[in-house]
Amino acid sequence: MRSLSKRPLANPLGKSDLPGIDVFVSTADPEKEPPLVTANTILSILAVNYPIEKLCCYISDDGGTLLTFEAKAERFVNFAQFWVPFCRKHNIEPRNPDSYFSIKGDPTKNKKRPDFVKDRRWIKREYDEFKVKINGLSESIQKRCDAFNKREERKERKIAKEQNLDQPINIAKASRMADGTHWPGTWTFPCPDHKKGDHAGIIQVSSTSYPSYI
Repeated sequence: MRSLSKRPLANPLGKSDLPGIDVFVSTADPEKEPPLVTANTILSILAVNYPIEKLCCYISDDGGTLLTFEAKAERFVNFAQFWVPFCRKHNIEPRNPDSYFSIKGDPTKNKKRPDFVKDRRWIKREYDEFKVKINGLSESIQKRCDAFNKREERKERKIAKEQNLDQPINIAKASRMADGTHWPGTWTFPCPDHKKGDHAGIIQVSSTSYPSYI
C-alpha cells in the first residue's frame, strides 16, 4: 500500500484571502454634518461582515475641526469596541445604531442566542450614553476654550500692569485641546493659519481589531 504524503496547507494560519479594504468617509462641516450622523456611518462600516483585520476606515475631515477630532478619535472609539462585536455576534442589520434602534417591531425575531435580549439592553444603554456625550461635545469644547482663553487674557493683563504697558490686550479666541494647548487645525473663531481650507486632516479611526467585551 502506498503511503499518502502530507500536502502542505495552502493557508496554514487560517487567514482570510480577501483583499484589504480602505473606506474613506468625507466630512467638511460638523454644524451641517452632525458628528453623530458621521459616527453612525462609520460604525455601520466597521461592523460589516468582513475580516476585521482586512478593513480600515478613515474620516477625511476637510474642515480640520476639533469637534470632529474629539468626537471620532476619542468618544467614538470607546463605543465602537462594544458595537462592532455586538453586531458580529448577533448578525445585526442594519448596522447603523440609530437606524437599528429606530426599527419598529420585535427586535428578537430570528435571534436564536439566549443572551441576545441582555446584550441588546446593555448596548442600547451604551448607545444612549454615547449620543448624549457626542451631542454635548460642542458645548463642552466651547466652555473649555472660553475658560483657557480667559485665563490667558488675565495673565496678559497682569503682565501689562506690572510692566506699565499701555496697549490693548488682544488674545485670540483659540480652539484648545483638553490640556489647553492650541488645536493645530481650524478654530471656531478663525484667525491666520487656523481658517477653513488651511487644514485637510485625515483621522484614522480603525486600524486594529476590536476585542469582544460581550
